[in-house]
Amino acid sequence: MNSKKVYQILIVEDESVLQQSLVNKIQRDGWQASSALNGEEGLRSLKRKKPDLILLDIRMPKMGGLEMLKEVRKKYDKKELPVIILTNYDEKENVSRSLELGAEIFLVKANYSLDDIMEKIKEVLG
Repeated sequence: MNSKKVYQILIVEDESVLQQSLVNKIQRDGWQASSALNGEEGLRSLKRKKPDLILLDIRMPKMGGLEMLKEVRKKYDKKELPVIILTNYDEKENVSRSLELGAEIFLVKANYSLDDIMEKIKEVLG
């Protein structure tokens, strides 16, 4: 009997087309995905159900990704809840701040396909 773990991924991304593409890709790979359009929604979603991993954009309305990451780290450490930053803003301060706040890895959207992003998720989840 094959009891492959079904991971739950939370995607916090304000670009709805990309958000939906990520949800579809994760679900096609047999996992569960939920989504939020900004950090505030992401934190509300987190209160309802802790995912296995968060894919997090940086620049979003209401609450950005770095602010959300700071809140997540008050409750969960990196091992309990890994976070992958997925953004188009690759300024050095964003990269270093993200890693400082406890992001697992920092990906620039333009450099990765959906398949590449899935591979990174699988790497992080082991």
